[in-house]
Amino acid sequence: MQRRTALKNIGLSFGALTLTPTVASLIQSCQTADPAWAPSFLSQESALLIKKTIDVMLPTTANIPGATDLNLIRFVDSYIENISSKEEQEFAKMAIDIYAGAAQTTAGKESIAALTSEDIDQQLNDYLRPTPEKQANRSKVFYAYMEAIEAGTAGSPPIEGICQNLLNNLKNLAVLAFKHNEVIAKEHMVYTPVPGQQKGCVDLQEATGGKAWAL
Repeated sequence: MQRRTALKNIGLSFGALTLTPTVASLIQSCQTADPAWAPSFLSQESALLIKKTIDVMLPTTANIPGATDLNLIRFVDSYIENISSKEEQEFAKMAIDIYAGAAQTTAGKESIAALTSEDIDQQLNDYLRPTPEKQANRSKVFYAYMEAIEAGTAGSPPIEGICQNLLNNLKNLAVLAFKHNEVIAKEHMVYTPVPGQQKGCVDLQEATGGKAWAL
């Protein structure tokens, strides 16, 4: 794929996630806590921002572990480094920097470390739960910018469009890792490595007690 064509499609491909054997292996390798862990792709500040963000997306509750408990920041860092293309990596770095600036400006904070869960939640409310009209407009502006990059006529990056695209992709990535984490799959979902029967149109409460299937 040509570089410019790849750039134009990053917003779609970065979020088109499937559980390949390689991705499954990454999820498994990142499940063990390591106090000495340091990001290999993300900078320390970027890793802190992404960790704060996915912690708000997937918080710890009384019964279910959250992003921090499951070490999801390690998976996000490893996924971008090992699975994403060079073009996607470049976009991720740019987008994270733009998101960091937007979050700090909105919250009136001078550093990523100073951002609170409430500050992050405000960003998620704006970019993950916008009106359909606002969402569509941001997407239109975002893809117009990608096309301008392809044509060599791009101006300033559209902050709102890039933040919306990044956070939606990050949500997809975090949820993929969350649902296929061994603890979540075995203890909080219905887990059958080799299903032995198929049931047609049945009530979910009757079939699984309301739980989703892990596989």
